[in-house]
Amino acid sequence: MKVSVSLFLVIILILPLKSVSQQNYLFTTIVDANSVPVDSVFRLDLSKNKLIEFPLAILKFKNLKELYLSKNKLTELPQNFHVLNQLEVLDLSKNKFTKFPISLCSVTSLKQLFMGRNQMTVIPECIGQLKELVVLDIWYNQIDGLPNSISNLKKLKNLDLRGVNFNSITQAKIKALIPWCNIEFDTGCDCAN
Repeated sequence: MKVSVSLFLVIILILPLKSVSQQNYLFTTIVDANSVPVDSVFRLDLSKNKLIEFPLAILKFKNLKELYLSKNKLTELPQNFHVLNQLEVLDLSKNKFTKFPISLCSVTSLKQLFMGRNQMTVIPECIGQLKELVVLDIWYNQIDGLPNSISNLKKLKNLDLRGVNFNSITQAKIKALIPWCNIEFDTGCDCAN
């Protein structure tokens, strides 16, 4: 009886540790992620894979909390990207996006969004839907301003706009929209004035 109770206690104590470690495990290929049940994939890093198209197989991992796709050659996300409705961290930095993917605006669970060093020219109004965002990194893009809806992001703490050529008037306007946020700017360029 004592052996059974001891074995039961060991199992009870070990199982939660295994599930926690599973949540912390970072898969680095879709093949590896496919080797476990799809609902147990929480973190996936496909950075530096020379991807030119978003791998649609990712969309079956509906419990994903972190997705790293930096340093690829992606230009768009699928329309149904919103099925990743548990996603909290998304890194799309150093890709080839010329437009902000509108499908991101429906992933309202996002807390950290990294889209620096792309080629985007406009940040859409729908960004105001991402009310859980704490970190927004859009450094080194070719944008000329931010939409007024950025003021809806009341939890935003850090906004990286380095490498974006905003004049001092535009910088002041952005600061006025989100005064609670730490914003990183380069020195304002009033070159055209």
